[in-house]
Amino acid sequence: MSPDGPEDTRRADQNGAWDAFALVVSGVAVWGGVGWLVSEWLNSRLPLVLGLLVGMGASLYLVWVRYGKP
Repeated sequence: MSPDGPEDTRRADQNGAWDAFALVVSGVAVWGGVGWLVSEWLNSRLPLVLGLLVGMGASLYLVWVRYGKP
């Protein structure tokens, strides 16, 4: 379904922005959670930091792949 007017175009752009935001938040939450669990198990902070960085990087890559191409 293609947007028919300016209101539909605006709504589609807003939905895309919220989808991108949700991807970033969920990537950081999931991989940060995995890193936190591993850091609790190993009694070290390094896995938490690595999990947060991997989650941010992976989610930004997914946003770029999904929404970066016209």
